[in-house]
Amino acid sequence: MIKQKKLSILSLKTFILFILTFFLIILYFYFSFFFEINNVSKAYITNQGDNTVSIIDLETLKTLKTLKVGVAPLGITILQEKKLVFVGNVGTDDISVIDAVNDTLIKTIKLGTAPLSLASNSEETKVYVTDWFQNNVLTISADEMKVTRRLKVGVTPSGIAYNKKYKYQVITNRDANTLEIYNEHDDLVKKIETGNHPFGVYSEGDFAYVANVYDDSVSIINLVDWSKYEFMVGAHPYNVKVHNKTAYVTNTIGDTITVYDLGTKKIIKILDTGETPENLDFNIKQNLLVVTNWGSDSISIFNTEGFRHIKEIKTGSQSRSFGDFILQ
Repeated sequence: MIKQKKLSILSLKTFILFILTFFLIILYFYFSFFFEINNVSKAYITNQGDNTVSIIDLETLKTLKTLKVGVAPLGITILQEKKLVFVGNVGTDDISVIDAVNDTLIKTIKLGTAPLSLASNSEETKVYVTDWFQNNVLTISADEMKVTRRLKVGVTPSGIAYNKKYKYQVITNRDANTLEIYNEHDDLVKKIETGNHPFGVYSEGDFAYVANVYDDSVSIINLVDWSKYEFMVGAHPYNVKVHNKTAYVTNTIGDTITVYDLGTKKIIKILDTGETPENLDFNIKQNLLVVTNWGSDSISIFNTEGFRHIKEIKTGSQSRSFGDFILQ
């Protein structure tokens, strides 16, 4: 009788242990899947010709989804921590906001003017939008999802970048051939001449980098003493970004990327892309360079360690993504 009772207790303990183990296994796989889904690196490509955003998995290098947004999407910025994607639609004068966890459209913000380029501050509380036609930079509250300020700037504001070190808005004025820099209170810090027809801009640390379309050059501006120098690139450069002390510049005529060593001040590589490359961004974890090709409706992907071309992926019509477009 006692032996039978002991066996019953042992069987019950074994059963409970089995149930707990099974439950823990289920939890492990659930959270592993959830963590993986929420940490996949993706590229969000605005396709101006068909009013969509292509979402590319940068691990599998496959298209995950194509989202319909407003008319003629162009500019873009991503809030990495909040996992929100802001897309500027030139044709409908608004911003589409995408939840990057589920890749669903969650909000449309009316602007009343055509957005060109987008950037966001490091606290992810503000999104800045260049207003080409009315010579403004709009500030959108990321929490309220509405325009909270319109700042009058120079003629035809084009590219915009945010400098985290100084909390500067760095803006190119295409038709004025100038770069304007504003602090976090929207006060003008400096206006400086660039090359001819400045467009794309990037800024980090003590420097700002400007692509000068008609001069076939890039201006590098020191944000401490305001000195500058220029280096020549390919024909009609559109945008520039820096990664590991190396500048990468899209050349829209010639279909190339100029790779320039900022230390030696020499061109170290010319990369062939698809047709009419415009914008570019980096996947930091996987050392990938992603380039949008407006002319061939695609993106080109390179390894930044050996500058090896990995793949060209078809996207939508007239792929652009003017801004930061990779969710890290």
